[in-house]
Amino acid sequence: MSRKKKKGDDINPNAWLDTYADTITLLLTFFILLYSMSSVDAKKLNELSNALQRSLRGDVKVEELSDIKEIATNNEKTSEQIQEDLVKKVNETIEANSFTDVIKVRDEDRGVVLQLDETILFDPGKADLMKKSQNVLNMVTKIVKDLPNDVLIEGNTDDIPMFNKEFQSNWELSTARAVSVVKYFVSDKKLDPTRFSVKGYGEYKPLVKNNSAKNRTINRRVDILIVKEQQKEK
Repeated sequence: MSRKKKKGDDINPNAWLDTYADTITLLLTFFILLYSMSSVDAKKLNELSNALQRSLRGDVKVEELSDIKEIATNNEKTSEQIQEDLVKKVNETIEANSFTDVIKVRDEDRGVVLQLDETILFDPGKADLMKKSQNVLNMVTKIVKDLPNDVLIEGNTDDIPMFNKEFQSNWELSTARAVSVVKYFVSDKKLDPTRFSVKGYGEYKPLVKNNSAKNRTINRRVDILIVKEQQKEK
């Protein structure tokens, strides 16, 4: 006499679909949550939508799920946004330290420039840092020390010819002044020397025309360029 099968012995071959559907629903919820916390452009959003639709049909590939995660978690700031934040931080620091009269900030395509007046750094025709320059350079140190950016120190003069025992031209004076500043950062403040470089432009990169004493004062400066970091396009 054959044994009767119990009702519970029947196996549903499609039972795994319930688990699969629950898993896909959880994944969908997870990716929507990630997307809500990130900034994704229209193209990437379309890619995300298409991939999720394929996953619901069961024909998504493992590598595509990896791509979805990369798209959904892409909340990195652009180089422009980073620079805007840096300009704001620099201006706030300068204002808090009461250096707005001797430091100007220029937002340029190549990066953020801290424009330091000659009067806060050097005696006329000299390239040795004055003692009072330490306060402003210490403040600049705090700004740049934790940044990943390279830093370019640029010396500039007015158009009055330079000729003394130390310097035979404005080229030499402007370069020597840039070197003095970078040596302070590297030797005194122990910043990474591989991040720094110097240039001396003499009188050939004026901000304004050298047609008055006031304008010449503006042109006699050291520019500290925090070089803009180039971000890879996603």
